[in-house]
Amino acid sequence: MRLRSRAGKASPESLTQELETVRSLLDQGLTIEARARLNSLLSQARNYPSLLAQARCALSIALEMRGDYRESLEAVAMYEEADARATLDANLSARLRVQIALALNYNGDHPKAITLLKATLRDLPEEGPEVGAAYVALARVYRSINEYPIARDYAQRALASYRQSGDWRGLAEAYFGLATADLQEGRYEEALDNFGQALKLVGDHPASFLLGKIYSNMAGACWFLKRPLEGIRYLEEAIGYYERTDHKNNAANGYNNLGLNLVLVGQWERAQKALERALSIVSESGDRAEVPMILYSLGELRTLRGDLDKGHAYLERAVELATEKGNKWYEGQSRRNLGRCYLAMGRSSEALKLSKQALKLAELIGDRQAICESNLLLAEALLACGNAEDCEANLQSVAQLITDSPADLLLTGEAQRLHGLLEMRRSDAAMAAQHFGRSVSIFDLLGDRYRSARAHHELGRAYAIANPERAAEHLSRAVNIFRELGARLDLSRTEEAARELDKAPPHQLRQRETVVQLLTLRLAEAVASRELLLRELAAVIRQETSSNRVVIIEANETGRQQVVIAHGCTKKESDAWAEEFTSLKTESQRKAFGKKHDAAIIILKSSNSAPATLLISPANRAELPGGMSLDPLLRVVELGMDVCALRSRGHGAQGEEEQSATAGASLMPGFIHSSPAMTRLVEEVHKIRSSDVTVLVTGESGTGKELVARAIHALSSRRDKVFVPFNCTAVPKELSEGYLFGYRRGAFTGAVKDSAGVIRTAAGGTLFLDEVGDLPLDVQPKLLRFLQEGEIQPLGEQRPAKVDVRIIAATNTDLEEMVVQGRFREDLYYRLNVIRLRVPPLRERRSEVPTIVNYYLNHYAVKFGRRDIQVSPQVVDLLMVCDWPGNVRQLCNEIQRIVARAEDGMLITPEQLSPELCHMASPVTPPASVTAIGSGAGPSVTVPLQNVTLADALAEVERRMIAEALRKHNGNISRAARELGLTRRGLYLKLERHEMSASA
Repeated sequence: MRLRSRAGKASPESLTQELETVRSLLDQGLTIEARARLNSLLSQARNYPSLLAQARCALSIALEMRGDYRESLEAVAMYEEADARATLDANLSARLRVQIALALNYNGDHPKAITLLKATLRDLPEEGPEVGAAYVALARVYRSINEYPIARDYAQRALASYRQSGDWRGLAEAYFGLATADLQEGRYEEALDNFGQALKLVGDHPASFLLGKIYSNMAGACWFLKRPLEGIRYLEEAIGYYERTDHKNNAANGYNNLGLNLVLVGQWERAQKALERALSIVSESGDRAEVPMILYSLGELRTLRGDLDKGHAYLERAVELATEKGNKWYEGQSRRNLGRCYLAMGRSSEALKLSKQALKLAELIGDRQAICESNLLLAEALLACGNAEDCEANLQSVAQLITDSPADLLLTGEAQRLHGLLEMRRSDAAMAAQHFGRSVSIFDLLGDRYRSARAHHELGRAYAIANPERAAEHLSRAVNIFRELGARLDLSRTEEAARELDKAPPHQLRQRETVVQLLTLRLAEAVASRELLLRELAAVIRQETSSNRVVIIEANETGRQQVVIAHGCTKKESDAWAEEFTSLKTESQRKAFGKKHDAAIIILKSSNSAPATLLISPANRAELPGGMSLDPLLRVVELGMDVCALRSRGHGAQGEEEQSATAGASLMPGFIHSSPAMTRLVEEVHKIRSSDVTVLVTGESGTGKELVARAIHALSSRRDKVFVPFNCTAVPKELSEGYLFGYRRGAFTGAVKDSAGVIRTAAGGTLFLDEVGDLPLDVQPKLLRFLQEGEIQPLGEQRPAKVDVRIIAATNTDLEEMVVQGRFREDLYYRLNVIRLRVPPLRERRSEVPTIVNYYLNHYAVKFGRRDIQVSPQVVDLLMVCDWPGNVRQLCNEIQRIVARAEDGMLITPEQLSPELCHMASPVTPPASVTAIGSGAGPSVTVPLQNVTLADALAEVERRMIAEALRKHNGNISRAARELGLTRRGLYLKLERHEMSASA
């Protein structure tokens, strides 16, 4: 639901509230309404310079989110000079300078942006949220100029800064910056980890725009990791969030990328619908900037399906629009796809022309990937035009640009396919088969079904000449995949090749030395990853020997054998082999296994990585043609395993610095504190240590009010006397007087013996009255008399008795409001409120969380006999951003639970947190939903409609309303209960039923 503007006079308070509403709208990506509110706010805030500056800063952010970068800079440019900020406080001035720097960055003035941000940091203290914001902004600017190591360093600094305050938004942005730098540098697994931590930090906060960005980038990491199915899931999440926002073009981009991933995995019908949805969104929005991207995706899909005329029409339109908009990247991509369409149509000369144009554009923008793709298209067009020499020269130039990174596997696979086509043109089918075989391994590994089928088709054609008995297998596989995909033209060509198979004459056998050289080269070039290397080995043995089965297995984390790749058997059969092999402990058992299955067992050993096992059946086929040994190839593979392991180890060597929280110097015995707010409280306690004055301690449940009371007692002159705590809610109301003041035997029914009462029990010491606001109204006058006169009259006694006791009272309720309502005596309130100490809730002293975690981790480790338990920085970050309605008590219980279930030497990760905290750290999934509650100024509560009963839906509505009321009133139980129409007791019961944390 979109919030409405507050009505009434434009006071500073109402304008401040309106700014908070705008910030919430920006988090949700509702920039249209945010801008509308800001336009009104700007006119109303003219007489309030600070509010006007904040409104302009928010407007700049809203314009930046919409991509209106020039207007974003104009919104804050007037504050660039120091004189314009002279009347503003230092923190607001710093926020403005950071936003100006970001606007300069997006307008291309990177040097000025960096200079301004560094100057801002020099003027700021060492800590504070503005410092974190400046570091995040510097990370953004350095990412813009491709200086990713520097960007990562500033993101790390931002993380350290925001850890002081526990700002969820700042921490999430810092992790997002780290992940983005990882993504750009090819650290895709690390990127996914950091994006995942950002998701947890956002939790259930309404931040649809940021969540959409995170999930989109996670899908990008999966694209490079060649995990399209995982990427599809992330894109569906991103689309769900973006469609909640005003940024529909972001949703269109998501649909387009979803379509590309679906094409990759062979789900072409779904891909078609996703791409058409993307086109529909951008057409409705009237923003044609992204139309070329979607059109060339649609054109590519139509071409693959064999709808060449429709594909041609889409691609020509994409080229026209991209050229018109001046977007050279889109134009180059559109021209490449149109060139591929022309190759499919047999119009080679036009394909050649377009490939040269695309290459020129790629070189102009300096995009290595685009340069490689354009060169590969040019090589294929040259070959189609009969120019084999220029084709080879082009492929050689591409080889200089392609790296052995997993990110370049697709380019490598395409280059190998073209090398195969070139060798086929030269009538060397055996050499072509090696290239096609490698492209098959690569595309199978990537899960690219269309390219895999095309490579199988080409390999089948080569084998039809060089090794006819193998050709049918590959052509049949290509036919099946093309039929499933609906690739009509490719299916027709492959079926024709299968029919012609018997007519192909066998090619002359190659010399033995040539075989070994070709296969060695093929395996040596497959060191992009261990999995690819082992897949290539299996493919080579299957293609070059007469073996029926080839299986490679290796141990997983638990030590059980798992299948890496299997040829010639079903998954069930290969898994059975792996399961059986796991149980073999001795060499004689392995020999018996080999004899049983007629399989040669070859252990692939590596000095830097785990071994793998190669199984070849029948055993007598474990040799190359002509009886040549497999040993030269196996040694190449073992060396390749070493290379992959060393590369992986070097890649992961760079570790992150871990911060360990240490407790600050304790000014009060038994009291943990490190934040400025708590330090001020401790100082106040020290000021009254020599006095016996009555103290009222206020604060939410679980903040440590009793601990403060004990500290006051421990520092006072009464420290050698007794400290007696009494909870006013712990006894029935009708018995409160007797418990407090005591009674004589027979004073009332059930009084079978004398009782001194807690006040006389505390004589000479300190009495702590917890939850004094719940003291019955008829008992309050007697407590007032005691505070005034220092005397009590127990039930059944004839005369009052003097008692020397210091009173410290505590409450988590609003006593002033209770006085107004007549539920608490005004005169007693003033007697208690002589010295008032407020214990801030944990969410107001988040920087203290690491200290408390460290203390209780050590405390419970000793208690439960655990050793060497550590908490990861990601866990501490999540604990810092939690709202902690139960405050320190809830955090203490969480650490106790973690330590109790931990084992020696364990590193605590986010997965070990309690289900409730994991729920808080999980973004709200955007399923189909209905607005169940929400009108006027109330919050909008959405309940998923998928697989839930009516009772579950109602319970979820109730849970969210309670959570919203508690958040609105900063955890104040009484106010939240009043808003919800409940009693305090009723609210506590519901909290217990829903297993929500709010300690009584």
